[in-house]
Amino acid sequence: MHRQILKLLCAVTVIAMFLSVIPVSVSALPEGITAGAYVLMDATTGQVLVEKNMDQQLYPASITKIMTVLLAVENANPDTVVTVSADATIMDKPDYSDSMHIALTAGENIRMEDLMYATMIESANDAANCIAESVSGSVAAFAELMNERAVQLGAKNTNFTNPHGLPDENHVTTAYDMAQITRFAITNEKFLKIFTTIIYDIPPDNKKSEVLTISTGFAMIKGADPQYYEGIIGGKTGYTAPAGYTGVAVAKRGDKTLVAVVLGSTSGANRFSDLRTLLDYGYDNFAKTPITVNDVKPTVSKIVENNNVVATVAVSPASDMYYLRHTSVSEEDVVFQININETYSWYDINPTVTLSIADGSYMYPNIGTFELTHTEKQLTNPIPVTASTTPANNGSEETSAESKPEKQGMSTGLKVFLIILAVILIIIGALVLLFFISNARRRKRDRLRRQRRQEMYEQSRRENVPTRRRIEK
Repeated sequence: MHRQILKLLCAVTVIAMFLSVIPVSVSALPEGITAGAYVLMDATTGQVLVEKNMDQQLYPASITKIMTVLLAVENANPDTVVTVSADATIMDKPDYSDSMHIALTAGENIRMEDLMYATMIESANDAANCIAESVSGSVAAFAELMNERAVQLGAKNTNFTNPHGLPDENHVTTAYDMAQITRFAITNEKFLKIFTTIIYDIPPDNKKSEVLTISTGFAMIKGADPQYYEGIIGGKTGYTAPAGYTGVAVAKRGDKTLVAVVLGSTSGANRFSDLRTLLDYGYDNFAKTPITVNDVKPTVSKIVENNNVVATVAVSPASDMYYLRHTSVSEEDVVFQININETYSWYDINPTVTLSIADGSYMYPNIGTFELTHTEKQLTNPIPVTASTTPANNGSEETSAESKPEKQGMSTGLKVFLIILAVILIIIGALVLLFFISNARRRKRDRLRRQRRQEMYEQSRRENVPTRRRIEK
């Protein structure tokens, strides 16, 4: 009896120890990334999927040229012939002569389009200088334009001082800002054409008699390269000693277009490995989840001017609204905060919904704020606010941010803990049940043995009685 109890306790202890090594909150974030800062972003919505130090200001090196080429296609005529200034050249500057360039010389005439391709594909610093001077008159003025445009595109912690990214302690950006700049840049068809080009021929000019063929250093776009990535659209690399290895990659698989940015990778090969790891994590683990009228109830608000209701605003989610959700995160884990006012003016209609999750073990918890669609309908006869009633809304109920309960769900860690606890209890229950069944069987066997021994004893006594009587006679 005591031996069986001891065996049962040992079995339960071993099982509990085994299950205890399973982490309660499993972190499934991408592993093995060498970059000091990175971000993976949905190119369409700007949703951050995963990140590390994405708002930390670091040196970007040559990925700066994404902004330079974007400003060139936005502000310059590609057929403009640019005359290279002495200040723009690189190969005659001792500090930068070993950096990337296309050997431009003072007085050389080259088309703006060729400068754009040279800046992006060859990462030519002299070509970037020529773009800056042609667009803004000077590198300093162009840097101001770069910073203005960066803010317009959603950058928060960027300060550009030059068009190429060569070392300057004040020339800084963040992984998040570069992802924002890139995702907007690829919506420009002219930029995208340059961004996706692998090989380009620069024709002869007044200083050069031969065609100059340049090839991108972004290995992930080259089909025959071991670094090639299926679905890649384009990318840009950079390196300086202070910055380390930097990179931007844009890829599309199925219905998802993702932007990956790494800053401070430890080697050129690790930079591509880091970008690949991020993109794989996005494509392997995230799925589109629509935002529907079940999440955001259609609402009718009022437009008020001069204390009169002059129009109504019908608010609802767009038919193509979505967010990317890690497959280990349930829809019930996502919290919806609906930001719809009861009244608006004509100039501030901005209904939104903000999504988040509590547990960031699998994905960045702040999913994002999404604009809701709205349609205004002007009233024929304005209604005074004091006497107004809720406008007819075709069956839709007027709501505000407080009127829709937030979706609340158990955290992933709590769910895992409860599952482990349930498994332990089931196993313990099963072992206890087996113990009692085994004990009952043992007792039955013992009872049968005793009964059989008793019967044998009684039979033996009956057989021995006549013998004793003969002996007595």
